Amino acid sequence: MYIPGYHNNVAKNAFTAGLDASVYGMVRQTSSVKSWQFFKRQLGHIVKSIAAHKSPGDFVESLFPECDPLAIQKLLHEGYELAQNLERPDRGGAAGNWDCAIVFTITRLMIPNEVIETGTGIGATTFMALKGSPRVTESWPRGNMTYSVGVTTFDREESITDDDAIPYYRWEELPLGGVGQLVPEEDSDRVTFVLGDIRETLPEWIRDQRLSPRTPTKALVILDSMHTPEHQQFELGQLWPVLETGSVILCDDTTYGWTDWIGSYNNCGFLGGIRK
Repeated sequence: MYIPGYHNNVAKNAFTAGLDASVYGMVRQTSSVKSWQFFKRQLGHIVKSIAAHKSPGDFVESLFPECDPLAIQKLLHEGYELAQNLERPDRGGAAGNWDCAIVFTITRLMIPNEVIETGTGIGATTFMALKGSPRVTESWPRGNMTYSVGVTTFDREESITDDDAIPYYRWEELPLGGVGQLVPEEDSDRVTFVLGDIRETLPEWIRDQRLSPRTPTKALVILDSMHTPEHQQFELGQLWPVLETGSVILCDDTTYGWTDWIGSYNNCGFLGGIRK
């Protein structure tokens, strides 16, 4: 059911959007919803997250205390304006404007070697990460060299429309009509799509990239696939050991699994963040 005042607020306010997704998304995606223990723990998580809620500026500053607060606010404003102009579906599949602005700002501040995203949706945060890390051309002795940050994004493979109203077309069926539709054509060469069950594809990708604690990568990680405690802990367990110091993990629609793992309620809405 569409409620104009409420859903308009969800689109603009990180806190409201996070609360909405933390409750609704968790109930829809968790097989253990009949467990009273699950509800009790998640309710406690929500209460503590509300108490720890930070504004977007304070949230980014907590991750990058060495950065100028005025510069952070300027980047957030720039990112928010970009997010406002994105086309959004009627329901499902798109991060809120403030979440998008935060992704843009953090990408610009840290200049990661790569961005790793689980749960592409229509590609709103993919788009913001690309815009936050523009192509760079530098002069070298043998001529100019252009390089840019790449995005690896994981999502499902089904060519059906699920309850979230996103048509999960296969990536090779261009132009994209569903998942990843916001990825700009001019940046498609910077995006690697990984399809399938992430419990299989994520470990396989880590092995294929030969990532390990000895060969880590400096990355911005965006976790936004299954909103369950078990799944968030699984993704954290896979990625944390192969991340270089200075990497940042953002987790959308955090659960008690996220806070149990990282031991922190640092969040904006229910977008949690930690810097390694």
